[in-house]
Amino acid sequence: MGDRLRFEGFVAHERLPAVLAHADLLVLPSFYEELGTVLLEAMQASLPIVASKTGGIPDVIKDGVNGMLMPPGGAKALARAIGRILSDRDLARRLSEGAQERGKDYDWEVLAERILRVY
Repeated sequence: MGDRLRFEGFVAHERLPAVLAHADLLVLPSFYEELGTVLLEAMQASLPIVASKTGGIPDVIKDGVNGMLMPPGGAKALARAIGRILSDRDLARRLSEGAQERGKDYDWEVLAERILRVY
């Protein structure tokens, strides 16, 4: 897998858009996650997402719409979801489009406007 898979580790914020532009999908197999900023960044980069159905993730990722949700710790289900996205270009495109659309809800200007309305 060495030539097909890369574990990047920490990426400086200014490099993140370039790194995400080279990704085929984002995988977040957390056992627990409140939300995960990386999900928002991936959606804004139009990446299909495979993530664990835990914590705040299902509030952002709708299974089959803007990503795929798997049970935490479900390695086989996770592998199947990754394989489906990588082998089905139509599915990858639909999830990418859904992610990009949902990501608009987390644009800084949109969030600032919501906060302003509260005040």
